[in-house]
Amino acid sequence: MAEEAIYESMIQPKGLAYRPDQIDRHSLYNTPIDTSPGRLAGNSRIHGDASPEVQSRVIDELIKASQRGGLDAHETAYVLAMARAESGFNPDAAAGTTSAYGLGQFVKDTGAAYGIDASNRDDVTKQAEALVAHYKDNASIARSRGVGEEYIYKYHHDGPASDYGGLELARKHIIPYVNQYESFVAEHEKKHGVLPVDPTFDVRNHHTPGESRTHPSGNVLRQGAHGDDVRELQSQLNRLGYTGSDGAALEEDRRFGAETKVAVESFQRERGLHVDGVVGSETRKAIEEQLQSLAHDRREDSYEWRCPLRLDDPTHPDHAFYLKTRDLVYGLDRQNGRTPDERSDQLASAITVQARSDGLQRIDQVALSEDASALWGAQRPPGARDHFFDKHCQVDTVQALNMPMEQSGAQWPQAMQQFQQQEQAQQQQQVQQQSQAQQQGAQMVH
Repeated sequence: MAEEAIYESMIQPKGLAYRPDQIDRHSLYNTPIDTSPGRLAGNSRIHGDASPEVQSRVIDELIKASQRGGLDAHETAYVLAMARAESGFNPDAAAGTTSAYGLGQFVKDTGAAYGIDASNRDDVTKQAEALVAHYKDNASIARSRGVGEEYIYKYHHDGPASDYGGLELARKHIIPYVNQYESFVAEHEKKHGVLPVDPTFDVRNHHTPGESRTHPSGNVLRQGAHGDDVRELQSQLNRLGYTGSDGAALEEDRRFGAETKVAVESFQRERGLHVDGVVGSETRKAIEEQLQSLAHDRREDSYEWRCPLRLDDPTHPDHAFYLKTRDLVYGLDRQNGRTPDERSDQLASAITVQARSDGLQRIDQVALSEDASALWGAQRPPGARDHFFDKHCQVDTVQALNMPMEQSGAQWPQAMQQFQQQEQAQQQQQVQQQSQAQQQGAQMVH
């Protein structure tokens, strides 16, 4: 049954944590996770930090929501590709710099447009349906404008009227996965069937065909207004770098004064909006779009700017990999009559980074070459009786023993990117092989 399957080829790795000084007061990053019995819960708010079981069940929910929403296999695959990029299939993923949350990383106003609020934002089924509804809105806009499907994610990322690099991200992180995931969806449908279209889906999820409802109009704010809405506006403008006439950050005093108006006018002028210092629906929408893009941009280069430098830092995304490797290195030390020390840690860090660069998901065994000039690491497939299918990595022993952990750690982001590229290539190859096998089987039948 779908509820029992683990989709190994779809599972996403844990991303990177935000530093405490990066957490915005509107973020849900530090909000406790609902771990009620039966709920699909992530391990943390970090992208991809959910167990294979949870990620697999989330994928089931996304497919079911797509079917209820009337999407075909290709469109469903697109939704899966977006969820992979946005949250790594972690239903509790949250941005540290904005209110973006959940499978689709909707900021607060976007979620509200699709019926998500504090009372149901942890409902994974609701999250999945909201993402499908948002996909349908953006796909409708793309069709009406006569542009390709890469624009669907661009509108998700940038909004329908802005440009923050979403098109490039779509071509890099969405489109390459759609065909691969379409084969997965087709196979899933063969095994588990297709749910009927739910006629109440669009109404239930605030989706209006042909119309984007990502950003509700909200209240109009102008000079003289006061209250929490004004304070939130001031905070948003500060985050986006818009200041008063003196170049200083706005005081978040809940009062829409002359300096707040100056900042609003600067934002409107830079965005090509009507400059009147009044925050109506158009200006509010543009602010939310730029905030959401800011969160995406930071997530895009997060390996470089959020990653702890040393792998022995408990917040490092590959800390667990490093610890297991270190245990193996310590064991090798003891076998050779050597007491583990700081150089052992440096050796473990270096070979962990090399393993990622060479496409290894883990290291199951380490061994020295005959002359001890090289340390080998091996990943063995589960149940394998020989070493034919092992994956290997290798480092120069002396260099690795003497390489500071900061130095090897600095190489980890690039190594991890290489690992992910190899994972993607391998998954695409598997899909092609499965497709060829199915075609050959069909020919034999005929």
